[in-house]
Amino acid sequence: MDAVILKGRKDGFELQLADDASWEAIFAGLETLLHKLASDTPEGDVEFTLTTGNRLLSMDQQTQIQRIFDRFARFEVKTIQALVADTATLKAQCLARSVHLVGGIIRSGQVQTYTGDVLFLGTLHRSGTLQATGSIFVMGSVEGLLIAGANGDQQAVIGGDISHAGQIRIADTVEIIEANDYSAQTLTYINDLHILEHGQVAALAQLRPKLFRKLEDF
Repeated sequence: MDAVILKGRKDGFELQLADDASWEAIFAGLETLLHKLASDTPEGDVEFTLTTGNRLLSMDQQTQIQRIFDRFARFEVKTIQALVADTATLKAQCLARSVHLVGGIIRSGQVQTYTGDVLFLGTLHRSGTLQATGSIFVMGSVEGLLIAGANGDQQAVIGGDISHAGQIRIADTVEIIEANDYSAQTLTYINDLHILEHGQVAALAQLRPKLFRKLEDF
């Protein structure tokens, strides 16, 4: 099997780097193939997607590949894709999919931050902050600041009793909580007009089906 295989795509070319080939063979094959392609296609810019199968390229290997492409002004690496990921990436992905059970007390001036969704069973004092990159479901006592979608996720929601919260925020949309009749069944989300809207938790399956399915698994 060739160390490097060229395939045509609608948006350019795909270069498959055989994951069972030696790096020396891949490096040599890539250089030979690009020289031939430059001769066969003398005009126009070309973008390449590199696929590496079960091989993760190190930063040094990526740099070596980029140096080869730097010799061809019309050629550019659009992306590098692998079927595997490094442990740090996998850990971050797992955290983003997690539902954290959070209890205890968050006192005034304290900030607790979580990657993923949060089921809050504790007490959030006034001027304390609970924030999550995902959604927050309140089953405890909340008087402080709730921030869902802290990294900008506008699909995040806040569910539960927010009647005594000082302020809630989803992504970049904020609401100061004043006199209200919110209950433990309140669901707050960003609507199509980019405004915080309050509905019922029972509507979660229709409003955010992916989130609903994840909570079902939990």
